Amino acid sequence: HGCLAMSRSMAVLRAVIDEYVETCAPVGSKVIVDNYGLGVSSATVRGDLSRLEGTGHLVQPHVSAGRVPTDLGYRAVVDEELTTRRTPAAMRPHLRAGSLAEALRGIAVALADMTRCLAIVSAPVSQSAAVARITLTRTQAGSAVLVVILDDGRVENRIVSCSSLSEDELSGIEGELQDAFVGKDVNVTRSRAVHLTDEADVLMGSLMRQVHSLVFRPAGAPSACAGVSFLLGQPELVDDEGSRSAVDALESGDVDFARQLSSAREGLVVRIGRENPDTRLGRLSFVAQEFWSGTGMGFVACVGPRRMDYRASIAAVGAAAAEAKSVYAGIEG
Repeated sequence: HGCLAMSRSMAVLRAVIDEYVETCAPVGSKVIVDNYGLGVSSATVRGDLSRLEGTGHLVQPHVSAGRVPTDLGYRAVVDEELTTRRTPAAMRPHLRAGSLAEALRGIAVALADMTRCLAIVSAPVSQSAAVARITLTRTQAGSAVLVVILDDGRVENRIVSCSSLSEDELSGIEGELQDAFVGKDVNVTRSRAVHLTDEADVLMGSLMRQVHSLVFRPAGAPSACAGVSFLLGQPELVDDEGSRSAVDALESGDVDFARQLSSAREGLVVRIGRENPDTRLGRLSFVAQEFWSGTGMGFVACVGPRRMDYRASIAAVGAAAAEAKSVYAGIEG
């Protein structure tokens, strides 16, 4: 991130993002000097803005206009936020739940109100199969194919990056995965995978989480969805057909959040604009957090414009996921 190592450059970037989130208008140096108390001159801020534009964190949409953040700019601030985030406060749904469906709907409504984004809650599903066999095979491109065969006949696969490993190392990892999953309680395995934090175990932890997510996958269609009008009412998305199509895909469960969460550290993923592997979400961003119950993995997500308030959204999604987990703990207890 180059110049972002300097604290003032990060402060200027944060100021541009905070102002742009609020106004949806290009941000100039005068606004930053007047509103953000950085203690430097307008000329100094203009220099910082120019450098941030040069590193790709900001862009100037028109000559003589202010700057707006790029996906890279948002990502720099999100990455800093993820390293310093605190445990979110508890959330309480707006509805007094008389059923599980009402509880999940209440969580979605509360999350949509908190973030002014589209909110999705997908319930965990019961385990439908056990692992019968796992293979890890090198491809010609240098990556590997992880294949999980379940005892109900399903075959799931993922492409994984492991170009630095030898064939013997791949074979060893395949054996470890077989020992960990075949004939084993997958809940115990999940607990082990979550706690593999040593650098040497990052690949194994990622592979174990991916195998586990293939056994416990959320249902396709969301269990609860709220806030469509918040999303489509954003200034940059009004009358945007691409965003409407994206919402249709999200509401129908046609966007595979579970696949992205399966390889995420700490069960949280943030995708900004074109970082989304699903091109339908290229003008949008999302924050998603998994939660686990005795019946499997569910998730909570909020989807908004690239201009979304990531700090607030990460905290709100974390609170919503904790609430959803609590709901299921109450049922299962």
